[in-house]
Amino acid sequence: MHIYLDIIWLLNFLIDLMLLILTATVLKRKVSKLRLFFGALFASIYVLILFTPMESLAVNPLIKVCYSLVIVYLAFGFQRLKHFLQAWFMFYFVNFAAGGGLLGLHFFLQADTAFVKGTFATYTSGLGSPVSWLFVVLGFPIVYFYSKQRLEAVETEKMKYEEIYPVTVKAAGMTFHLKGFVDSGNRLEDPVTKRPVMIIDMNEAGDQFPASVVRFVSKSDLTYEELPEPFEGKLTLLPYRTVGETQHFMWAVKPDNVTVYERGRSYNVKHVLIGMSNTRLSDRQDFNCLLHPKMMQKKKLTS
Repeated sequence: MHIYLDIIWLLNFLIDLMLLILTATVLKRKVSKLRLFFGALFASIYVLILFTPMESLAVNPLIKVCYSLVIVYLAFGFQRLKHFLQAWFMFYFVNFAAGGGLLGLHFFLQADTAFVKGTFATYTSGLGSPVSWLFVVLGFPIVYFYSKQRLEAVETEKMKYEEIYPVTVKAAGMTFHLKGFVDSGNRLEDPVTKRPVMIIDMNEAGDQFPASVVRFVSKSDLTYEELPEPFEGKLTLLPYRTVGETQHFMWAVKPDNVTVYERGRSYNVKHVLIGMSNTRLSDRQDFNCLLHPKMMQKKKLTS
């Protein structure tokens, strides 16, 4: 049997890189591509070590733990012990979740593949299992998106809907400071782009907008005569329906940036629309905008 280590190394490098990307996505951390590359590169070197006299040392569980710590350090760095351990445990969780799914499907579909030194290889080619290569191109993205969706669903269930979040919105050259409440029943999305819609109570936050914009979104006359120039081309009309009522329309603005603050940390939210409603959202006036649950799932750490 001939074994092509360079091909097998490349296979494992790609899988390690995808696992690190998934880990960063689940943690919602902004990690440089260079760090992820070096983390995956170091992780894939482990495959080559298994074919050297150091194999007996490399398979030691303690060495594996230390090796994984270095992988996480290279990929995510070290700022606080808590954050580092969180990344380390999540790296193992993602490996078990995604890797377990891949291995299960791998053994289900193949018949002539064996493990050589703990890596994927076939008796016929030594180039790595063709099924394994198929996973890199097709199977892993499926497992990636499925795992991501499941983890986001768990996060949504654990979300504290009673918490008020400070929110900063930048749109049309202006900055708006709001108090957001996560509405579990808010499923409003743009029917075309599928962007989630964050709803602003113009009765409470309208004083931060130009008076002409407040009048524009409240009147039935849909002309642009009084609309400030920065808002031109930024507005879109959204259809929506409430329980027991007929269909209505709401004006929404496309923001340049939305930042949500949670426990002293700031998160960027992309691909979202800002709906401007004249319906009061809170009788107690403790918040003036409703956050879509998807916004909290897809927020990205800014610092």
